[in-house]
Amino acid sequence: MKNIKAQLGLLAVVLLASCSPKIPFTQAVREKYKLTNQELSKLQFYISDEVTLKNGTPTEVDKAVEDGKLIIKTSKNDELVVIKSKTPGTVDETVDLTTVKVAFEDGMNKGIVFMSKGDKNGYYRLAGVQDGGRFKISYNNQEYYLYSGSGAVLLFKKKSLKDIQQTEKVAKGKRVN
Repeated sequence: MKNIKAQLGLLAVVLLASCSPKIPFTQAVREKYKLTNQELSKLQFYISDEVTLKNGTPTEVDKAVEDGKLIIKTSKNDELVVIKSKTPGTVDETVDLTTVKVAFEDGMNKGIVFMSKGDKNGYYRLAGVQDGGRFKISYNNQEYYLYSGSGAVLLFKKKSLKDIQQTEKVAKGKRVN
């Protein structure tokens, strides 16, 4: 019975240790730990919120007159790319000291740019270009517009291990002579 309790206790410790919370990746973290490009590429990142990118072909209009009526047919193809909240990603490229490109799927040019520059908390946020009131993002060698998820930031897991070494000396006591 004691053996089972010991095993369950050990299992609980292992499970709790493996559940490190995901926290925002910030410029302060990058600078504090002097993370190199190689170290960044080995970190597992996650996206905080669901992001939807939308790319559409121009609207095509066909018209015809039938039975005395004007018939207008419009067609448009929209392609959506959805990255669900907490999807894991890796750094594909370190652009500069405040900008990284993170891919959430395999393939060439599937990275999305995140930058900390301009964020008051130093969070690495989704980056793009303003285009007529819309946010344009390059993805898979095409231009997409941000449909949802403008507040998305990069998350990562951090685990702190402390190695404290202590030596103990026990005083023997001192008696009166």
